[in-house]
Amino acid sequence: MKQKTIFIGILVLAILIFSNCTKKDYFPVLKGPYLGQKPPGMTPEIFAPGIVSSEHQEHSSLSISPDGREMWWSRWRLPHDLDKYPQVIMFIKFENGRWSQPKVAPFSGQHRDGGPAFSPNGNKIFFYSRRPLEEGTDEMHDNDIWYVERTQDDWSQPINLGSTVNSPYVEATPNLAANGNLYFTSNRTQYDDPTGNNDIFVSEFVDGNYIEPKGLGAAINTPYARDSFPFIGPDESYIIFSRDSRRFDAEGNIINGDRKLMISFRDENGEWQDAIDMGPHFASTRFPSVSPDGKYLFFTKYTEGSNEDFYWVDAKFIVQMTPSE
Repeated sequence: MKQKTIFIGILVLAILIFSNCTKKDYFPVLKGPYLGQKPPGMTPEIFAPGIVSSEHQEHSSLSISPDGREMWWSRWRLPHDLDKYPQVIMFIKFENGRWSQPKVAPFSGQHRDGGPAFSPNGNKIFFYSRRPLEEGTDEMHDNDIWYVERTQDDWSQPINLGSTVNSPYVEATPNLAANGNLYFTSNRTQYDDPTGNNDIFVSEFVDGNYIEPKGLGAAINTPYARDSFPFIGPDESYIIFSRDSRRFDAEGNIINGDRKLMISFRDENGEWQDAIDMGPHFASTRFPSVSPDGKYLFFTKYTEGSNEDFYWVDAKFIVQMTPSE
């Protein structure tokens, strides 16, 4: 009887251990476009909870490959410990008829990396990083824009985009138009603004090279606001970005304002029109992007009691906001 009791106890323990391991390693079978998630309507919904939107902080735009078979983004692990858990680039891929589990990119995980964005043909990924400029050193550099190239087996080693685009200041959140023009965030003009705010710049792709960046002008970049995280329409007819206003209180301390998504359209002369607020659905949001098929608008959002997660909504919002001629 005693031996039988011991045997039953061992059996129960084995079942519990197996059950816990199975639960820990379990990943759902995901098929179809957009991880098989039910498409949203005109009200934003969280995207892929527990899969892409995790218990950690999603911290970049969601970049989807032109063929729709890869999704890339960056993540801060919580609780924040920047030395032990740097910001990393994540990806999920459709292969063998299903979506893989999210993984850290092969070129990320050691340094602070973020903001991955596909090139128009999907053969390059641009991102920002604080990795050292020289191999073999541990000295952290300021944020620069880097890229990797797709190889036969995986991805190349990261390549710094160079001093034409990168400055002694911060460059971050790259995004590319269909013609290769590169839009990004930088604080290189902070000496003109005592709040140290961000602006949005473009470096045009001319004869296979990126030329000196220029700011997008007063319709986009405003004093005393952080204008950041651009998504440029493929044909450069519109741009969506995040604006976080800032001001000084009576004691001279900086006060952050409301974070919201803004949109601007080009007029018939190619000039940017004054950016407009995209409305209450997009309060406390940032990191916008639009799917390659133009169907969905993605962004991150803070909600009370949660981390920063991805949301998505029908991209008809953009069409509805397009000015009439």
